[in-house]
Amino acid sequence: MEKILYIENIANETEVRSLFLIKRADLRSKHGEQFLYMTLADRTGTIECKVYGNRVAEAARAVKTGAVYAVNGVGKTKQTGELYIFSDSEQTLESLMNEPVTLMNGQATEFIFTPADIKGNAAELQKIVAGIINGDLRLFVACCLDQRFYECPAAIRRHHEYTGGLCEHSLETVKIALNLVETMPRTEINRDMVIAGAVLHDIGKIFCFDKVGYGYVPNDTYNLIEHITMGIMFIDEYKNLISESQLLQLRHIIQSHHGIYGDVVPLTAEAWLVNQADGASSMLRSIVDDLAETPKGQKKKGLRSEKFLWKAV
Repeated sequence: MEKILYIENIANETEVRSLFLIKRADLRSKHGEQFLYMTLADRTGTIECKVYGNRVAEAARAVKTGAVYAVNGVGKTKQTGELYIFSDSEQTLESLMNEPVTLMNGQATEFIFTPADIKGNAAELQKIVAGIINGDLRLFVACCLDQRFYECPAAIRRHHEYTGGLCEHSLETVKIALNLVETMPRTEINRDMVIAGAVLHDIGKIFCFDKVGYGYVPNDTYNLIEHITMGIMFIDEYKNLISESQLLQLRHIIQSHHGIYGDVVPLTAEAWLVNQADGASSMLRSIVDDLAETPKGQKKKGLRSEKFLWKAV
């Protein structure tokens, strides 16, 4: 079976018979009826899919996230305006219970959705890091960044939830933070520390996702420890490269970047800057991505932002 239909071309009542990457698959129940709730993806985007049938529990146990399967169904629009795929096809259940589709060389790009410019974002972020004046701190930050940082997502079902999302979010955060520094005269702010803290505030997330097949899934570290603790533990591996004062400030920025919602609130100007920039990047990206899926002239609650949004006509 070939990839003949893309998510961007699915509308209400569109007949769906195509291949999709399974990003997530959960067995759910509503009004006593079980169904398989999945997130499908291809290079044009993502879409939710609900599969019904007598064997959904069996399919839920068999299906592999990060793999490609054939899905048959029909496009449906919820009252909220959200588009999804409805399937009660035995062919879909049969597909999900069998081995996934084996892709030929070059086919994988048809199923990986990311709006991020992975190479461009990496180059821009590295240029900003190269602008850190303090040589020890500059080397420290550079040592903390590896390929996982540039490729893994920043979240699941939230902001920047795609391949390359972590780097994109970190780049947005550092650019917002530096712009805030420039707009605040008469302030004693350590610009180098702002860059280092903004770039590394979510570094622990490189330990929270595993590459499975052609996608990423959260692991036990994501569920049991979370990224803040992992980030602090990770930067300590390079603590001999910087002073105790610099290490303490970076630990504080990472520990407090969730602001009033975290265990530690920001106490330094640099920590407050990173907290505000992080919030702006994560919320605005969520809103922008939610609005992209909102019909013009309609009000809809975004899945990522969890805010009611309205899109201009």
